[in-house]
Amino acid sequence: MTPLLCLLVIAEITMILVLLFRTPLRRLVMFVLDRLKEGQGPIMSTVGVTLFVVLMSSLYSIARIQKRSMETGGINPTDHVLLTNHILDSSLMGTFSILFTNL
Repeated sequence: MTPLLCLLVIAEITMILVLLFRTPLRRLVMFVLDRLKEGQGPIMSTVGVTLFVVLMSSLYSIARIQKRSMETGGINPTDHVLLTNHILDSSLMGTFSILFTNL
């Protein structure tokens, strides 16, 4: 999951850089984005809702790990790795779910 989300971040940064400078590629990207968004509203909101559901699942897993660490009095290394992975996934998914629902 994390490599896919990192790939999305890199694609978004690339898109921002292409749109920032006036190049022939910018005109092509603007044309493609215009065609993609034309009549495709429900698809983008479906992607956003799917990301939001996966985000809620990840947040639930974070809460479970934290609850388990409070019961035992400490966090073991496996839970620590899982917790950091879920936090990274949640932050990236939260950003992209907001992005897709605002399109």
